[in-house]
Amino acid sequence: MKTDYLNRFVIIGLFWLLMAISFTVNAEQKKVFDGPDGSEYEVHYIAFESTFLDKDIARQYGLVRSKAMGVLNVSMIYVSATGERKAVPFLLETNAKNDIQQVTHVSMSQVIEGESVYYIGQIQFREGDVMTIDLAAYPQGAIDPFRIRFAHTFYNN
Repeated sequence: MKTDYLNRFVIIGLFWLLMAISFTVNAEQKKVFDGPDGSEYEVHYIAFESTFLDKDIARQYGLVRSKAMGVLNVSMIYVSATGERKAVPFLLETNAKNDIQQVTHVSMSQVIEGESVYYIGQIQFREGDVMTIDLAAYPQGAIDPFRIRFAHTFYNN
C-alpha cells in the first residue's frame, strides 16, 4: 500500500515536472476576469504537443502520445477580495479551428488531485497547423462564460 502511494506521488511529480518543462517551450498563459465583491478568477491555459509527455504519465491520464496529437490543459483559480486563492471546478466548452477553418469540439476531462482541479483534452493536428482555440469557462453560479481565444502552432516533435 505504501509503495502504491509512493508510485502515485512519483508519477504525479513527473507529470508536473514535464508540464514545467513544456512551459519553457509553450508558456502557460492566463487571463483574469472580475468576480463578485472584488474577487477575481484566473483562467490558466496551455497547449503543447503530446510527445512532451512521458508515456507512463500519458497512460495514467488516458492521453495518446502521437506526433499528430496536442494536449490542452485549463484550470481556474478563484482569488477572493482578501487575496485567498483556491482552485475551483467549472464547466468548460472548448473548440479548435485549424488553418482551413474546420471546427472541432475538444472533449475535456476533469482531473482532481488534492486541492488541484484542471481539465485536459487532446487536439489532432497536422505539422505546422495554427490552431485557434476557443474556451468558454463557466464558474459555479455564472450565467455568462469567461471567453478566451488563443492560437497555438503545433509541430511534429
